[in-house]
Amino acid sequence: MWRKTRPDDIIYLTMAEKTTLYTPDQRSEIQEGKKKGLNTTVYEDPKFLAIQMREIRLALEKGLDVSVLRNPELDWLQMEEIRLGLESRVDVSRYARPDITFHAMRQIRKGMECGIDVSDFLEYPPMIVRQIRKSRRDNVDIMKYVAEGYKDDQLEQIRISLTRKVPIEDYLNVEFRAPSIEEFRIGLEKGLDITPYVSTSYEWRQMREIRLGLEKRIDISLYSNPLFLAPQMKEIRLGIEEGLDVSSYAALRFSATDMKRKRLALREEVQKAAQISASSESLDFEKLDKLLEIDDVQEKGVPFKIVISPDGMEAYLSIADKNNRPTEEEVLGEVWNCKIRKGILRNEIRNATDGTYEEDTVLIAVGQNAQNGKDGWYEYFFNTNVNRKPKLLPDGSVDYQDIEWYDAVKKGDKIAYYHKAEDGIDGYDVEGNILKSTRGREQTVLSGSGFVMDKDRCTYTAKTDGMVRLDGDRLEVSEMLEIEEVNTAIGNVLFEGSIRIKGNVGTGVVVKSGKDIIIDGFVEGATLEAEGEIILRKGINGAGRGKINAKGSVTAKFIESADVYAGGIIHIDYSMNSVLYSEEIVEAKQRNGTIVGGVCTGVKGVNAQNIGSKAGKQTVIRAGSSSALLKLNNEIYRQLTAAQEEIRILDNVRKEMEGKLSVEQLAEQPVYEKVQNALYSKSKEFEELSAKQEEVRGKLLELNRAVIFAKGTIYDGVKVQLGNANWVSDKELSDVTLRKVRKGSEEKVFVYHNNKDPKDPDALVE
Repeated sequence: MWRKTRPDDIIYLTMAEKTTLYTPDQRSEIQEGKKKGLNTTVYEDPKFLAIQMREIRLALEKGLDVSVLRNPELDWLQMEEIRLGLESRVDVSRYARPDITFHAMRQIRKGMECGIDVSDFLEYPPMIVRQIRKSRRDNVDIMKYVAEGYKDDQLEQIRISLTRKVPIEDYLNVEFRAPSIEEFRIGLEKGLDITPYVSTSYEWRQMREIRLGLEKRIDISLYSNPLFLAPQMKEIRLGIEEGLDVSSYAALRFSATDMKRKRLALREEVQKAAQISASSESLDFEKLDKLLEIDDVQEKGVPFKIVISPDGMEAYLSIADKNNRPTEEEVLGEVWNCKIRKGILRNEIRNATDGTYEEDTVLIAVGQNAQNGKDGWYEYFFNTNVNRKPKLLPDGSVDYQDIEWYDAVKKGDKIAYYHKAEDGIDGYDVEGNILKSTRGREQTVLSGSGFVMDKDRCTYTAKTDGMVRLDGDRLEVSEMLEIEEVNTAIGNVLFEGSIRIKGNVGTGVVVKSGKDIIIDGFVEGATLEAEGEIILRKGINGAGRGKINAKGSVTAKFIESADVYAGGIIHIDYSMNSVLYSEEIVEAKQRNGTIVGGVCTGVKGVNAQNIGSKAGKQTVIRAGSSSALLKLNNEIYRQLTAAQEEIRILDNVRKEMEGKLSVEQLAEQPVYEKVQNALYSKSKEFEELSAKQEEVRGKLLELNRAVIFAKGTIYDGVKVQLGNANWVSDKELSDVTLRKVRKGSEEKVFVYHNNKDPKDPDALVE
């Protein structure tokens, strides 16, 4: 270690001097570097904070040229951006200057890593530069809006809209805050007419309530008053969605709390009416007899009596003496005295009083049950229940040729129609009390792409030829490219939509799809890549050159000598000498389902009829372990460890500065502010990483439940790996399941008979 007193004068320090000059964290960084055989003299300078030393040390560990980092005027955040740039082999001289903030450095670095130069935009705030960088990455132009003075969060929403081809330009105004622009974007993405809420009179929370109402197809005019606060709008919206009559509380004089109380009371009233309506039983005669019992003291001499049922829906006339019947006028007078006002059966009263009826008890008034309105519903003009799995034939074999993969539509085809909800009909009891009905609930507007919604807001029409699919409330018509066959003469096929190849796919070609790939013929040594799913109605014989990669599932009649990766399920009839990897399960479970040769990995399990062969072909089956999850878990652990160390060093720097300087002096120290900000950011980062680690660990624990199932036979010589436990079959076993079981600190693979309870000792195969 050395100390400069003049430019040409170097004085070497003793160990005692070093101990005095350096903080414990600085000494730790120097010792760590020496331990790893690094040339620590390049950062042995008390002017460097320990966190700065750490950045230089990390660069040295990567074998990088650290000369540009040996500048104490660079803070550690700037050093980090320069170090990351050196690791990425970009020209850090474009930004390695103390006068460029680390935020700006980051944007320049990330841009250069993608071949984008944003160094000419440093007159803008770093977060604006960030959006310029991302817009150039996304091949959209936001400079018009930058020039108009939009802020970075506004620009982000504009950039996302332009990238997704959302026609937002006509609705933009610099006065709209970013959350408001986001509401415009979301509404347009869902195909809504957003003009009702594109107004500076609304703040974004009010816009959201109007948008949610438009999505639910309700009458927003009942609450789209800018004077309503967003919580008030919400209560009115929820009431309308529930089919309630909100007119009793949709007024400015009511607070949101008052509105909620009234909404819940209305809901309770409707629920009571529904309970009454749901009860189809009239008053049974046993109960009626009890109600009609005449008290000799109170009722003596009364020739008739009127009784109302407990639910108020029926009224009965009971005549004490059939030889002394009351007149119609007397009964009607008593009806009025009993407050019976609706559902009066005049003809029944007349027949009971004039002797037409011999019965002494007659129903003379009946209420009307409330009838709730019919909910809105969608009518679809395509098959919404497409079954993408191979069809199981009566003989136990599988038909891959007739898999229902999609339903095709033409441009202009009507693909869906929405039938609006209907009003209910209020009921009443015999006293004239209204039993409230509810209007049917409206369904959410369908979101998705590839279609247009007509002006009636009910008719959905395909705007392109392609395949139509419904997933929940998301409707999608994706463009589909149809080709007869693909070979080297035709060349590679790259398409953003789905691809259907009616014939064969030859060796050496590449087929890439932004959606799904469907191939009716045979596939040879080709490469297939899809963002969605891949289905081979026949199969692939890759001859060692075939590669399949799908983010979704892969379905094929057979796979021979090919490498297959699927983010979803791999469903096959048989596989031979192939490398199969599924993030879900591998299924070859039907009558002829066989996996023989090669390596088959089903992260969550393998379900096959037969595994291996009599010939002893080496077959490896793996489950219960995910290389991607393990890699992610290790990376999160590395990031957590680094963040924890940085937090410790920064906290020590903070404590040291607070111990040496007064509050007034600290307020004038930009380094202290940077330390405080960095501590906050790193602590948040640590919390987010910890939450992510817990999520990943939860997924890893789920893998302990993975099993390997063989309905038919596992042949001699099959190698099995379940998690970290290994097992090799030394004989033929039929109808068994392989599970991982922990015995003490050791994990083993146990084999169980499928026809017995695993808890039964006899279920274990010896």
